[in-house]
Amino acid sequence: MGRISTINAEQFTICLTSEVSAFSNAIYYSPFHVYTAFNRLLNSQRQSCWKNLSILLNKSQQQVKDFYYNSWVKQFSPDLNVYKSELLLQILCNLNAGTNQKDIARVVSEQFTRKHQEKQFNVKTVNQFVRKLMNNPEYIYQSNSENLVAV
Repeated sequence: MGRISTINAEQFTICLTSEVSAFSNAIYYSPFHVYTAFNRLLNSQRQSCWKNLSILLNKSQQQVKDFYYNSWVKQFSPDLNVYKSELLLQILCNLNAGTNQKDIARVVSEQFTRKHQEKQFNVKTVNQFVRKLMNNPEYIYQSNSENLVAV
């Protein structure tokens, strides 16, 4: 089996900057400004970026997208561990309110990112973090008809 080669973050940033600049006719001096501009592109423009980046980086479009969403964008999100207590409380409140357990991570992530819009959290990153919290054996949720406690 062949070893999966990784994408170099610096090379990715340079290529993404070039692609985003081509659509916006602007020059970007920081990865954060590239990230912000990329998020403002039309869906069709982002699709074009994925295609071009895959060629430039010699990777599949899926590998490029996965790297972007699972690695590169995380540099712009504040540390979610700071918000761990708030997220646990949000999980408990939603369970107590009768939210379907399958929907908890999505619902909590949406509520949290809406509440903290100014921090520009990535919904997928928050969702992953909430799922980790819910699957952590340290936080086993038990509920009965009226009470919900973290053990």
